[in-house]
Amino acid sequence: MANSPSLAEFFLVLKHQQTVSYVHVANISFLLYEYFITLPLELKYIWNAPWGFIKIVYLITKYLPFSDTSLVLLQHFYPHLSAKHCSSLFITSIWIVMVGMSITEVIFTVRVWAIWGKNRRSTFLLPIFFIMCWLPAYVIVVQAVSTAKFGSQDLIPRGCLVTGNISTIRISVAWGILLVYDMVIMTCMLIPAVNAFKQNGMSQLTRTLYRDGIIYYISLFILSLANLIINVTMPPDYSDLVVFTGRVIRANLACRVVLHLREVGQDQRNEDELCTSITHKIRFTRVK
Repeated sequence: MANSPSLAEFFLVLKHQQTVSYVHVANISFLLYEYFITLPLELKYIWNAPWGFIKIVYLITKYLPFSDTSLVLLQHFYPHLSAKHCSSLFITSIWIVMVGMSITEVIFTVRVWAIWGKNRRSTFLLPIFFIMCWLPAYVIVVQAVSTAKFGSQDLIPRGCLVTGNISTIRISVAWGILLVYDMVIMTCMLIPAVNAFKQNGMSQLTRTLYRDGIIYYISLFILSLANLIINVTMPPDYSDLVVFTGRVIRANLACRVVLHLREVGQDQRNEDELCTSITHKIRFTRVK
């Protein structure tokens, strides 16, 4: 009877891990779905475009999630993994997630820098603020997950079973820092958007930039808040429940914004070229 509570806890952890596995399968399904439906736009506006900073960041943001989600699927479905292999897979996938998320943020940080006219103040402050937020988040998350313990693989047919020692408090602090970063960047985007709206001087491209950026950061705010709530209120087994979901959604939203901006920009250029062509063809005659 003394072992009954431990056995009950084991099956509860196993049930939690099964739930997380289902969520990860849904994540990879969404990632593949989003890849195929945006592929025509990507071929048109990214692969045919000249190489540049945004193109490189876009491609990393688009394709890096396939690596960490693959590692996560190995953690949950590959048979007979040792505790050492589980730990290595877990820490590596978390590292890739953090790197990928920070690279995704570069896209919008550069957009904010452009919105503020690439002035000296934003050129100096934005990189400093980025490092001040993301570097501590890196350190805190890696320290929190590096102490994770995994159960005996003799008890489960496949995958890895996290049995504890993940510091949910540290992870909550890291998500809180990133939440602050997202709120500040969103505010930096809202201020010029409100001013431009009052002056009624926004082009279609500018409206798209502001609208997509604000929607993106509202979505990130909700995801970061969900991460905080889950880490504070739920068992450690659910610590990565929203992490990889947020990772996939964050990456795909960022790529969607880039594609949408390029699509609108191309339409606007085509419209301008058409107007110019029509103007050049007009012939004025003097009425006698």
